[in-house]
Amino acid sequence: MKRSFVSCFVICGVFFIAEFAVELTVEPNSTISQVVGVVSAQSPLDEEPEDPRPERKLLTITIEFLNQNEKINAAIEEEEDFEKARELLDRSLERSRRWNERELAFFHRRYANLGQILSDYDLMLEHMKKLLEYREFVKYFVEEEALWLVATLYASQYEDYETALDYIQQWLDLKNDWEEGSKHYAYIGGIYTYMEDYVNTVDWIKRAIERAGEEETDVPEPWWVQLLQAYTELFEENENNPVERDKYLDLSLDLAKFLVYNYRDKVEYWRALSNIFVQQMLVATDEASQEDPSWAYTLESAYHMGILSEEGEYKRVIAGMQSEEAYSRAARVYEEGFDLEIIERNFENLNKYAQMLYASTDMSKAATAYEEAVTYKDDATVLHSLASLYQMTENFSKCITYANRALNATEGELRKPEEVKFLKGVCQFFNNDLDGSEETMEELQTEISSDTEDEGLERLRKSAGQYVDLIDSERERIKWKEYVEEQWRLYLEEKRQS
Repeated sequence: MKRSFVSCFVICGVFFIAEFAVELTVEPNSTISQVVGVVSAQSPLDEEPEDPRPERKLLTITIEFLNQNEKINAAIEEEEDFEKARELLDRSLERSRRWNERELAFFHRRYANLGQILSDYDLMLEHMKKLLEYREFVKYFVEEEALWLVATLYASQYEDYETALDYIQQWLDLKNDWEEGSKHYAYIGGIYTYMEDYVNTVDWIKRAIERAGEEETDVPEPWWVQLLQAYTELFEENENNPVERDKYLDLSLDLAKFLVYNYRDKVEYWRALSNIFVQQMLVATDEASQEDPSWAYTLESAYHMGILSEEGEYKRVIAGMQSEEAYSRAARVYEEGFDLEIIERNFENLNKYAQMLYASTDMSKAATAYEEAVTYKDDATVLHSLASLYQMTENFSKCITYANRALNATEGELRKPEEVKFLKGVCQFFNNDLDGSEETMEELQTEISSDTEDEGLERLRKSAGQYVDLIDSERERIKWKEYVEEQWRLYLEEKRQS
């Protein structure tokens, strides 16, 4: 997981060229001078305490070195002839006896600078490490920045975190405490995150946050996120240690609430808070906590704040409402999602929307939603649901239509075709199609073996037989009704004539 060195270079404040250049005579309008100004402006302290480290006695820079350095600078900064600069540096280092240790250190630094320009990180690392061979002959801040740069190269370009930490430890041992910045600590915390050493991640990120307070600077949002990640990872690592597990779960919960409060428009923090509430439910030992609906209400709050913009986010809100049996509210979220074109109108979504309406007993709208769903997919299960729904609402004609479609559907799985056929026969009966109902019920009796061991099928077979008997009775009733009506008509006719 490599990160851009340039971003690492800027974030971590590694402006080594500028600080080393303080030792040299440079033009006021040079790039180096501009960078020095930037670095100086970033210093958190107006007046630093006196450096307690023993002063290093530096060797004198020679005129010959300054002349050679001027040629190298011209090749790099004015001519941008990097091959020429490389040749000059190679010749200078080959004649190593002509230069003192301080001058050799600077040549290696310039070579590392050239590596940066060429994005040749191997070259940078090689010469920064060679510079450190002369650490006793350069100023402390030069050694400090060299150590930090080598560490960041190992971490960001080579993912060699152990070696990076070794150089960082050297940097910490050398650096004055008051010069260590919050960004340095956060960077160290980041290395431990990549190493999945979350205990140390927590330690260093908390140090970074504390130092930012001392610097009177705002804590960058990513630091809080990194700390939350570490807490949640430690919660999972300690799943078999209830005391530690609950400690990190509580820390995660508090930090997630903080993020939601301070970054209300970031849906990912609402989602994180909801997930933590779920984890609390899973590890809870009392019934009340196991049924805590906070996870669902958290997502619903994000929805009502109007910060959700993706279908998956809307569906998570719906799932929360469904878990609380708030079906009518879930249906309204579907409706808004459809209207805003956030939720796609397809078979799956319309089917689930219809289920919410059905559960909220809004049968009319449920039927409409189911009917739209089956325009996308001739699904046997949904067609069965439609037939059942129309039986319940006594629309027997549509019940028969959708039962037939379910029995002949080309998609989905009709798990209980016998139930659909029985439903069709019932609707035919109440739709006054006695012949059709009788035919359907007799077919069902034939299809279900009399020696079936399936209790449900046996009940259907018996019920079908009862309907056949009922149909015979109904026919007799109709005949008797018609006979009585005819006799009554004749009586009235005879009475009128007399």
